[in-house]
Amino acid sequence: MTSVIFVRMNTCQRYARVAVSRRDDGDMDVRIESDCDNIVEYARRLPAISDMDVLDPGSGRIFDSEVRGPLTPTCLCPMGVIYAASMEMGLMTKRISEAVSSDQIDLTHCTEEDRCGHVRPF
Repeated sequence: MTSVIFVRMNTCQRYARVAVSRRDDGDMDVRIESDCDNIVEYARRLPAISDMDVLDPGSGRIFDSEVRGPLTPTCLCPMGVIYAASMEMGLMTKRISEAVSSDQIDLTHCTEEDRCGHVRPF
């Protein structure tokens, strides 16, 4: 079965469709479609991943500097790969994904209180 997520990056007005499929050998195929040339190049460099690439992202290929080289540091596409692969691995259920709908990085709710280290819900 294939797990698919959509990444919408409003700061650059780009999108990506990330699909991850488990192969018979245990690794996962990664297919990324995007209207961003940098993400298309990233996709070319990341045709497949292993479970360890997801479970230990600091040493895996998803965030490897040679793989993600064309992307800006704020690009959310690599996290999209993590999310889709986590769904494919059963670490995040599709039911939870459907119920939550999306995660969010909010750029507009930062106040002076937030800068002082206080954490508050939205």
